[in-house]
Amino acid sequence: MLGLSSAKAQTTNSLADARYSRADTLRAVGHLFAKRTKGAVGYTSAGASIVSASLFRPKPDEWVPAIEKQSTRGGWLFGGAMLGYGAARLSRYGAERFEQITAAYEQGEPLPPYVRRQLKTKYFRYRPF
Repeated sequence: MLGLSSAKAQTTNSLADARYSRADTLRAVGHLFAKRTKGAVGYTSAGASIVSASLFRPKPDEWVPAIEKQSTRGGWLFGGAMLGYGAARLSRYGAERFEQITAAYEQGEPLPPYVRRQLKTKYFRYRPF
């Protein structure tokens, strides 16, 4: 049973490779990276604004309620998590990485597995930039 599913997966991959030209694949990779970069920039900017808002929050005069202290900590944690996630996505789907992958693909190397996994038919249907 396992042998049949791996044979089917290999057939599907070879059909996908035969269906689209290299130019179509490069355009689809460009659309994928544009979409992922846009999301990563959103996470990074939202996380940075949450962290900065909790950092530069005006301090009350003397008495600080417990809920206020907790919301400051929550802002740091939530904003830091968003900022970290956005930075990780930018390192994977950033402009430098896109240039490396497209240059390697144009020289005949295969796409990295994480890019091949993410490429869906919808990225091939987009219109040119």
